[in-house]
Amino acid sequence: MAPIRYSQRRMFAARPLDGLPATGPRALSFPRPDAFREGFVVEFEDEDGRFWVGNFCKFLDGGKCSVHTDLGPHAVVVVAGGSGYLIDAASRRLIREIGFDIEHIWFDDKLSAIIVCNGLWFEAFDAQKVVWRSRRVSWDGVRSLKQSGSALVGEAFDAVTDQWLPFCLDLTKGDIQGGAYQGPE
Repeated sequence: MAPIRYSQRRMFAARPLDGLPATGPRALSFPRPDAFREGFVVEFEDEDGRFWVGNFCKFLDGGKCSVHTDLGPHAVVVVAGGSGYLIDAASRRLIREIGFDIEHIWFDDKLSAIIVCNGLWFEAFDAQKVVWRSRRVSWDGVRSLKQSGSALVGEAFDAVTDQWLPFCLDLTKGDIQGGAYQGPE
C-alpha cells in the first residue's frame, strides 16, 4: 500500500488502496454516483483524521493511475486508468473531469498548476480554472519530454511520415513550436 502524502499546503491527504474496503461507509463513485464496478480506489484523510473513500472510473484498465495533492488544501487530482478527475476533497465532489488517456502529468511550481498530456496536446490547470491548453502537437503520442526552465521539449509522432518530430512548448502560455500535427485544431 502506498504511503499517505502530506504537505504544508494541504489539509487533505490521499492514497491509493488495493481495492474497495470490506467494511465502513460505502465508497463514493466518480464521475457518476451510480457506479457498480470497482475502479481506482483512493482513500482521503483530512487533518482531523476523518476518512472517506472514492471509487474512480478507469478509461483503460492498464492506463496510468496516480494521485496528486499539489493544488491546495482541498484540491486533489486523481488519474484512474488515464481518466482525470479534479476533486474537492472537503466537499467530496467532482469539480471537473480533466480528460481521458492521460499519459503524462506533473505539478509545475512556477505556474502553481498541474500539466497533463494525452499524447495529442497539453493542458495546464489550477484548482479553479484551465490556465492554458496547447494546440494539438501530435497525431498519436509524444516522447522524450525534458523540461528546461519554462520550456518543455520533446518529440511528437507524425503518422504521415512515420517519424518523430521535435517540438518546444512554452509552459507559461501553452504555445508550441514544431511538432507533427499541422491540421485544424
